Amino acid sequence: MKIWILPTLLVLYTLSVNAQDNFQLARPLLKYPSVFFSNEMAVEMVFAEANTQIRYTLDGQEPTENAPLYTQPVRITKGFTTVKARVFSKIYQPSDVIEATFIKDGLPIKSLENTAPNPKYKGSGAMTLIDNKGGSTNISGNTWLGFQTDTVEIVMHFYKKEKVKDVLVNLLRDYGSWIFLPEKIEVYAFKNDAFQLVDNKTFKQDNNVNGSACVPMVFALKNGIKTDKLKIQLYLVKQIPDWHAGKGNKSWIFVDEVKAY
Repeated sequence: MKIWILPTLLVLYTLSVNAQDNFQLARPLLKYPSVFFSNEMAVEMVFAEANTQIRYTLDGQEPTENAPLYTQPVRITKGFTTVKARVFSKIYQPSDVIEATFIKDGLPIKSLENTAPNPKYKGSGAMTLIDNKGGSTNISGNTWLGFQTDTVEIVMHFYKKEKVKDVLVNLLRDYGSWIFLPEKIEVYAFKNDAFQLVDNKTFKQDNNVNGSACVPMVFALKNGIKTDKLKIQLYLVKQIPDWHAGKGNKSWIFVDEVKAY
């Protein structure tokens, strides 16, 4: 009987080691109030498994075992900073990468005007678009303005004439809730007593993406534009494409933050 004990234990040990080698760690949790911030943001990283390490980067690179070790909340002070984090262990496969991009406040905005949103998704009024509470895919809260009109118009009033180099619009894509990116976005600057078109983009609806995601759209204005007012015009997808269950119906547009830099 003793003859079989040792080989059996060796087999079990080998299977155990191989199982550990093949086991992949879960991703860490990133904790923060919003991806938008005014002056600085503290990002906490959490993973409960013992004998593991969280490594992270702030330069867009994938975290490796040589990346900075997380020991305390990471402070973000620069706009458009992408945090990437990953869990490592000596006995398990590293986790997949989790990431979030943090966006700093732009030029001070005196007031906003916008097309009236649907009453079900009216947030806290126009200030919803500049309250730095956006960046969540949850549409049941009050951080989004939801529209089902042909066009959505947002006018940003500055305290004085500013040189604007970039304009940001943060949108939601959630095909399951019939929320699509606009067909087109136009940006206008107020010059010579009239709004003048300074940039535009058109979008193709991608049927290869799943789930919901926040999509920040940035418009780079060539050489900068000096103005005290900007207008953003968004054109709704009037007929949902044939590949979608809601084909033929009007889509939704959801916006939660607009900024100028």
